[in-house]
Amino acid sequence: HEPAGGVGLYAVQSGPLGVVTTDAEGHLLYRSDADTADPSASTCDDACMDTWFPMLMPETGEPELLGVDPEVVGRLERADGGVQLTIAGWPVYRHVEDTGGLTDAGRHGVDGHWAVTPSGERVVAP
Repeated sequence: HEPAGGVGLYAVQSGPLGVVTTDAEGHLLYRSDADTADPSASTCDDACMDTWFPMLMPETGEPELLGVDPEVVGRLERADGGVQLTIAGWPVYRHVEDTGGLTDAGRHGVDGHWAVTPSGERVVAP
């Protein structure tokens, strides 16, 4: 289904990674060790954005949340003017090669990017 505004954050049991957060199309969402949560700040721009797409919000509307506490969902105004979603203050991204289907294709932990739990923590694979 398509959430209002086209943006959703869903808590999903993924198998090898446990409970992860995805967008409405089933892309795994990640947080970066290079960013900060307090205050929320993204260091991903230019070349980084060729690989890691910021999870952006339209100007109006709220994301659809399934299994994600609205209290931990926030927004960050990026230097490029976009509004990026955050979970527990951490800016969230999806990987350019992710086609959905809850597979991280080995990207979990690469270059300091980690699949993110619905509470904003790094996923710790069982």
